[in-house]
Amino acid sequence: MNRLAVLVLVCIAQFSCVIEPQRDEGNVRVWAGDFLLPAYTEGPPDPNPPFEYFEPPRINYPYTIRDNLTGQREDRVWNALFLENEYLRCTVLPEIGGHLYSCIDKLSGEEVFYANPSIKLSKIGYRGAWAAFGLEFNFPVSHNWMSTSPVDFAYRENADGSGSVWVGNVDRVVGTQWTVELRLRPGRAALEQHTTLYNRSDFRHRFYWWTNAAVRVWDDSRVLYPMTHTASHGFRDIDTWPVDSRGTDNSVVGNHVFGPVSRFSHGSREPYMSVYHPRTDAGVVHYSSRLDLPSKKIWSFGGDDRGLDWREALSDDESAYVEIQAGLFRNQETYEFLEPGERIRFSETWVPVRAIGGISRGNADAVVHLERTDSSVLARFNTVARLDTARVLLAQDGVVLREMETTAEPSRVLRLEAPLSDLGPGPVTARLETRSGDEVVAHTEGRWDVDEDVPVGPVAAPTLPPVEERSEGHWMEAGDGEEREGRRLRARALYVAGLSRFPESLALKRALGRLDVVLKRYASAAEHLTFATNRVTTDRESWYYLGHA
Repeated sequence: MNRLAVLVLVCIAQFSCVIEPQRDEGNVRVWAGDFLLPAYTEGPPDPNPPFEYFEPPRINYPYTIRDNLTGQREDRVWNALFLENEYLRCTVLPEIGGHLYSCIDKLSGEEVFYANPSIKLSKIGYRGAWAAFGLEFNFPVSHNWMSTSPVDFAYRENADGSGSVWVGNVDRVVGTQWTVELRLRPGRAALEQHTTLYNRSDFRHRFYWWTNAAVRVWDDSRVLYPMTHTASHGFRDIDTWPVDSRGTDNSVVGNHVFGPVSRFSHGSREPYMSVYHPRTDAGVVHYSSRLDLPSKKIWSFGGDDRGLDWREALSDDESAYVEIQAGLFRNQETYEFLEPGERIRFSETWVPVRAIGGISRGNADAVVHLERTDSSVLARFNTVARLDTARVLLAQDGVVLREMETTAEPSRVLRLEAPLSDLGPGPVTARLETRSGDEVVAHTEGRWDVDEDVPVGPVAAPTLPPVEERSEGHWMEAGDGEEREGRRLRARALYVAGLSRFPESLALKRALGRLDVVLKRYASAAEHLTFATNRVTTDRESWYYLGHA
């Protein structure tokens, strides 16, 4: 959806539009209204951000810098969008970055995410002010310029009975756009998230995307990721999961006592991640195809003295939360380029979990927990939608141990148990399928789609050969790396140095010409791009940028 469509559909974020929700029980209700939530005030922002467009660390111009935090709390009424079906009730705050603030599982009464009791600001965001709660959308950089500012929004009750809320923004730095649709469907206990990234500008720009979900936790909460290894920021070390090389089980939140936990999944091809709370017997599963969002991260401030300070800084009740994050690229140091006019679309699903004792596997349709007790193997299932005739089974080595046919629905926990005396030595599989035999969800004990033989320990940083030994490809790699970091002037210097050694390089000529167009060095750009188009007359990228020179 483009920005014009957002404006036409309903309204812009700075204004409150109110419609009455439909009363038809078969449809999803969507409406706008007021929402009371205390917030901490700010003083006037700094209207003179550093002009560092070509040499970040952080590019903020033309946005103001919001670092004048007062520490004073006041009650505030926000414009809010509400989305509700039989099972979930969601609250979206377009005045605070379009965050999903709250998602209540009506069957358990529990919050799915972290509904912070106040908007308590801290200097974490790209422009300064940032708050911890709900779902945050990070594009093209982390904790971006609009994370706690008003964004565009729209809402609609759809012809198929579903309901949608859209939030999005066109950034003023480079002109890229993100749009997120949050959708509930009748009869489904799951929240869909559909994202579109669009480069509206004439030139390519670096970007990444990370969905950041804050989830309320307690010391006994479990971070259940289907992985056996993790990587650090920058891919500088590999460690084991859940028990790391220090012997700490990092799946238990109460064990985060050695500082922050910030790890990326490594060697796992599984499409889900989850958190479960024994305290409330509830949790959440995030599911996204590996063709959509293949990467996952877990972040925790930890429970040491510094972590406790952050709890006080970010909340009034010193509550703890973790961030479960899903991204396009392997870590948050990896950027790609969004080409002019390019759109990228992907989808995610959030599934609340209740009363099954844990999470062994989940997808967009069901969640299963498979465990062994002192006397039996026990499988429990949540389903997202009603299945009039479902088959549940426990099997081992292809032999069915127990099975039953039943009606499945979100309000009911499906349970199947087999005594340990019936088991052989192999792993047990729990499976839920439709009447026709199609799999809904299945899990085999101890089996995930992960790499087994993964070296653990420090990872050497990639290095380039000495200048006198570099090939044309090495110079391209060096310049491209600086462009991905946003350091355009350094990238240009590397392309120029490479051409001094390889003056006939088509790749270096094209890269330098393209970058010079962005830097408004039009005469130089025309020289290098003309060389490229004379060499390869079908080089469409060089022709495109030559047209802008």
